[in-house]
Amino acid sequence: CWRGHNGVVRREIPAWYFRITAYADRLLEGLDRIDWPDHIKAMQRNWIGRSEGVEIDFPVVGLPGETIPVFTTRPDTLFGVTFFILAPEHPLVDCLTSDEHRPAVSTYVSDALLRSELERQAETRQKSGAFTGGYVINPINGEHIPVWVADYVLLGYGTGAVMGVPAHDQRDLEFAQQFNLPARVVILPEREDGLSTPTSAETLENRADSAYAGEGVLVNSGEFSGLPHQAAIDQIADWLVAHQHGKRCVQYRMRDWLISRQRYWGAPIPIVHCPSCGIQPVPHEQLPVLLPHMDDFQPDGTGRSPLERRAEFFNTACPQCGAPAKRETDTMGGFACSSWYFLRYTSPHYNQAPFDPLALRYWAPPDLYVGGAEHAVLHLLYARFWTKVMYDAGLIPFDEPFLA
Repeated sequence: CWRGHNGVVRREIPAWYFRITAYADRLLEGLDRIDWPDHIKAMQRNWIGRSEGVEIDFPVVGLPGETIPVFTTRPDTLFGVTFFILAPEHPLVDCLTSDEHRPAVSTYVSDALLRSELERQAETRQKSGAFTGGYVINPINGEHIPVWVADYVLLGYGTGAVMGVPAHDQRDLEFAQQFNLPARVVILPEREDGLSTPTSAETLENRADSAYAGEGVLVNSGEFSGLPHQAAIDQIADWLVAHQHGKRCVQYRMRDWLISRQRYWGAPIPIVHCPSCGIQPVPHEQLPVLLPHMDDFQPDGTGRSPLERRAEFFNTACPQCGAPAKRETDTMGGFACSSWYFLRYTSPHYNQAPFDPLALRYWAPPDLYVGGAEHAVLHLLYARFWTKVMYDAGLIPFDEPFLA
């Protein structure tokens, strides 16, 4: 690196989030009430990524009472699971790794943590992984399934674990081909006459160049063989729930909104950390928290915010007990402010609140928003979320920021 350091490393640090996932369904519903271009609304729907499915619990061999949940929209492929994958960051990787495989797994995990999520999920990148030596149990048939660690699985998406069904998922098939793992066909397309194709052992175990992810009839699936695709999804989900091996649930591709920045500029997060009382919000009468003047706000290499160097800002008193406490030094990302700036435009000189309620009722919401598609899943989505939060708080009389 031209800056002279040894490269980027990934590590866990405390951070603040806005719980935008709690508004996921309302953000989807609101799209039906606004006059936006269809492709912009489609981008937001895809970003939110609502999926209905089943969370299946796979018991861990050798760890009594321990299970690893996996979310899937295709429980009809459960009999086709031939391997199990954990994200490199998954907390159970170390527990599942045998002494024999620990050196290889440790090296693989260390290397994976140096890669970005975009790099790890690149379509053209060859699949990589390491066998842990551990096993989980497929709850529907009792099979012991080998557990691998692979970087194309992300801890922050779903549960950080994937059941490998190579015959019916292209990414899983590429992984299976890379490591010579079996691919078991459990769904066959229907023929034009409505009957399933032949179900010989050769057909069921034959490995194809591409996975079949379509609908059809279940085969090689025990008591569920012969069922149409959708009926199998419902009946296998019912079986898992009835036998306490899973639950129906909804998941979202969208994650909660990370707002923490370890830098000087940005809106201070109004929180105080007290050794006795814990995390305390700054009282209303002490708001807003203003940035102190700093001549030197460059990072010092410690990973801490420059604001920690400003003692008169960092050191404060607990609003609950009055004892010495430390002020939160993370600041909010820029989108936290740009998500509601248009409301401030209605009364830019008003100093008693973010905006004058009377001026807001006269001017807002805007009749027309002009902006590029590059704002679709960041600024525009965040502005819609922020507006709904303020609507719920009774601050504004509308829950969509830009009607057209």
